[in-house]
Amino acid sequence: MTRHLFFAALMLCATSAATVRVAGRQAKPDDAQREEELATAGKKATEEICASCHGLEDVTGSRRTPREWTDVVGMMVDRGAGGTDDQIATIKKYLMRYYGMVSVNTASAQDLSNVLGLSSRDADAIVQYRTEHGKFPDAAALAGVPGIDKTKIDAQPDALRFN
Repeated sequence: MTRHLFFAALMLCATSAATVRVAGRQAKPDDAQREEELATAGKKATEEICASCHGLEDVTGSRRTPREWTDVVGMMVDRGAGGTDDQIATIKKYLMRYYGMVSVNTASAQDLSNVLGLSSRDADAIVQYRTEHGKFPDAAALAGVPGIDKTKIDAQPDALRFN
């Protein structure tokens, strides 16, 4: 009897531990969920903070590089734009991601990831491929990098520069 209780308790502990591990994996947001969260929170923060002084179309009317977005947002904060540090960081990420542009043939893996929403693995693969095979002439060549998420490339032709 004691032996049966011991094994029952052992099985219960093992099942609970497995459930916690699975729940931990499920609680981690996937790429699509993070994208959606950035789109929602970024748009909200941009509307609240940036559009309080000028029209949203003035903010999002032209694409900029990650460095340019960092400079523009920094300048606006210096001029008195409110918001918490988290809101400002979210606005920068949002503007880079949805209104950014990237020079594919010179950009860092981080900039490729920030603008195109690529995983770090895909962005690293692009930089490595570019280093080994030379510059990309166009989006079709970029999408030809083996193993990357081509849908992210195809979804943003206006963000890509090949100079």
